[in-house]
Amino acid sequence: MKYWLHRISHVAELSHPLLDKGYITIGFSDLASDETIDKVLANDKSWFDKQVKKTWNSLLRSRHSLWRFLKEFQKGDLVIVPIDGAFHVCEILDDRPVIIGETHDQDLKTWTKKVVKTDGRLFLAENGKPYDLGFARKIKIHHKAISREKFADAKLTARMKMRQTNGSLMNIKASVEKSIENSENKKPVHLHPVILEKTAPIVLNSIIEELNPVKFEKLILSYLNSSGANEVYRPAKNERGKEGDADMIAVFHNLKLIIYVQAKFHKGGADEWGTNQILQYKTNKDSIDDGFNKIAWVITSAHSFNKTAQNIAMENQIQLINGIQFSEMLLDVGMGLLKTNPKF
Repeated sequence: MKYWLHRISHVAELSHPLLDKGYITIGFSDLASDETIDKVLANDKSWFDKQVKKTWNSLLRSRHSLWRFLKEFQKGDLVIVPIDGAFHVCEILDDRPVIIGETHDQDLKTWTKKVVKTDGRLFLAENGKPYDLGFARKIKIHHKAISREKFADAKLTARMKMRQTNGSLMNIKASVEKSIENSENKKPVHLHPVILEKTAPIVLNSIIEELNPVKFEKLILSYLNSSGANEVYRPAKNERGKEGDADMIAVFHNLKLIIYVQAKFHKGGADEWGTNQILQYKTNKDSIDDGFNKIAWVITSAHSFNKTAQNIAMENQIQLINGIQFSEMLLDVGMGLLKTNPKF
């Protein structure tokens, strides 16, 4: 499957109604014939170029768009069709292009509701003048009117500004797929998540390379303070009746919230040890009726938690935060916290 971009702005008053009926179109009405289609499908470029030069007295550069439309667009390919401020995603359904007259039906009208006639080969206006549409491809619209502003990334947006009628999108295939995925998931493109996605791995790598377990804990303490906690402290290691373990506690008075945090400075993956420790600690503290809601976090510099840790966390409402997620949290709060705390 290939990805293409194709404009239907030529004779827009008719090409857009045809799109709604399941066809994308192109001009070159002077070449509209089954012979043209047969010669192109047979890869006879010499005949094709001669016909173009004979018809227009010039070897038009735009002939390449017609060749792609007839020859290179294949069944199953996806075609991005730009429209005003948006784009459609269409799939080619046919094995062979058709001359435009074969797409005619009795209900076909222009945007202005003018009746469209046919002589069997071309479309005719009410005054008998032919429209300059020559060929069509049968398509299915999978996604209609996707907003460019909301869902198209920079590469696809730039490509939709190209002047030629059509062209390959295979060198930006990932951008096309991402834009479609953004639309399906109703996830508009914003600078904030893009920056987080690109920057968080750099932050995490710096944490792993530059810090140690003690400094990692201090970084988490600084993060909690910067997030608005009224109190952030380490619990006493010999506190009475202690079960499990928490490396730090953050208290948010206005929210009536206490967060117990277990910090694990690891590379690779994190096991369930920290999750079990924080679960026991929180379970013990839940018996204290002080009007505060209590939640538990495990923050690690590792890229992931093992399946056992994930299951324990899911069953007991424990928040597992891996290295990338914590790096994104740091970026959200702002790197100013690193300037104000020289301990890192």
